Amino acid sequence: MTISTRISTQAEAKHYLWVCTTCGSRWVNGQKEGTSKGEMLLAALQSQVLNPQLQLKPVACMSGCSHACVIALTAPGKMTYVFGDLDPQDVEPILQTAELYLTKPDGVLPWAERPLKKGVIARIPPVQ
Repeated sequence: MTISTRISTQAEAKHYLWVCTTCGSRWVNGQKEGTSKGEMLLAALQSQVLNPQLQLKPVACMSGCSHACVIALTAPGKMTYVFGDLDPQDVEPILQTAELYLTKPDGVLPWAERPLKKGVIARIPPVQ
């Protein structure tokens, strides 16, 4: 496989935007009450037209409770980014950052280029 074929294949691969749906929940006597901030963020993202290469994936918990709301951008063969301390109103910078992520063959999002500047919790190397 040539470099251009590998880059083309990566660009066509499915990219995922994970959204923690329990982030920012209110808990009373061990029971979740109302709508969490994560659910609000997910709903706001679902109301947008997404790039067909980007799949929005809700996840029940990403263990980033102290940094609610938490999302992650991931794709095969790319760095995974975990962002936290987000707000349901951060839809535009989240989606702009996701669009940039789609263009990066290795998934590296330099700070200066990234619309979402705040909240990086982790940058995880690809498994492959």
